[in-house]
Amino acid sequence: MLRKNISENGGMTRLQLLILVIIVVVIGVLCFPPWLEYRKVGTADIDVETIAVAIKKYHRHTGRYPTSLEALVTDPGTEGWRGKYLVSIPETPWGGRYVLLQDKYKVGIAKNHPRVPEKYRIGGVAEISRVYHADARLGEKYWW
Repeated sequence: MLRKNISENGGMTRLQLLILVIIVVVIGVLCFPPWLEYRKVGTADIDVETIAVAIKKYHRHTGRYPTSLEALVTDPGTEGWRGKYLVSIPETPWGGRYVLLQDKYKVGIAKNHPRVPEKYRIGGVAEISRVYHADARLGEKYWW
């Protein structure tokens, strides 16, 4: 029976371990920015959906659409208003505010937002917005 020394091929050398750690760090560094953007896009998508649902409730109670997002949080003096439809108006994940486009019945990210990538703004190829009027669904666009 042959006996092997425990020291022969008994594990990784320090150099192999160092190379493995470097590879893991490089992969992590390369994956973090796309993951962070994915989280921001997901958060913005949920925010505009939540705002659109609040606008629909506001309309169901008052018979009209709000003229600003602030009407969902503070009483605009409209008959039928039943309290806050949102606790507060969320900021976009990039900072700044969402916009309400009354002529298109759309809530989303402003075209001139300074920090949001252009493709996610209203009119962009991956626009993050929601249409909140049932008859305006033909122009509805989602980011996916």
